[in-house]
Amino acid sequence: MNKNYICKIVHNTEITAGIHKIVIEKPKDLGKVKAGQFFNLKSGEEEYPLLRRPISVSIIDDETLTFLINKVGKGTMLLCSKNKGEYIDILGPLGNGFNLDIEKNNVLVVGGGMGVAPLLELVKQLSLKDDIDIKVMLGYSDIPFMVEDFKEFVDDLIVASEKKEFDYKGYVTEPLKQELQNKKYDHIFACGPKPMLKVVKNLGEENDIPVQLLMEERMACGMGACLVCTCKVKKGEDDWNYVRTCKEGPVFYGEEVIFDE
Repeated sequence: MNKNYICKIVHNTEITAGIHKIVIEKPKDLGKVKAGQFFNLKSGEEEYPLLRRPISVSIIDDETLTFLINKVGKGTMLLCSKNKGEYIDILGPLGNGFNLDIEKNNVLVVGGGMGVAPLLELVKQLSLKDDIDIKVMLGYSDIPFMVEDFKEFVDDLIVASEKKEFDYKGYVTEPLKQELQNKKYDHIFACGPKPMLKVVKNLGEENDIPVQLLMEERMACGMGACLVCTCKVKKGEDDWNYVRTCKEGPVFYGEEVIFDE
């Protein structure tokens, strides 16, 4: 059952321009949180902005929850302006996380932009499994972030930037294509902008690899009531419908999702 919690801020650090890492105390009765789930964070005490902000969990430990927040509007600006020792009202956990009930051992994790944030907890949980070989590929428009965090759990990591010289200069989907030509993978997990996810889905289908996609959609209520965050999915062989990303997602199998041209 989803619950409201008032949580104390342990740290609030701007890790790169406009992106804040906010660590809060984990509620003692929270229970299990799956990688890929999110919380609705209340921005402030004023009437505006009215709606909470849906933020995926970046990493979970025994004492804290960590969120990465991109300061792009009034609500996220208010969240990022909070200081250590202040409190945040959170609601959750919400949505369906990644399915980690997998047995085959070669796993590829692909993230783009802010989509790298929820993949950290995923990689941590995968790294605890026996006989799992994990490769991580992260793509950024400019300066990479969180790379050292991922290195705590994996050794095999590729960093791509559209503007900077790292392991690859350009879109992360380009080294991804090369990787899939060189090695057989059993499962792909991905989160990032829709154009990237569409390429990942198609590459998975071409190579007969199951793909799980964490879809980044704009949300309002975050609980399935308002129908703002719809995602187009297959319904049977020749039909389709819209489902709620916040309720039926935000994680879907690639074979379900329809990306319109």
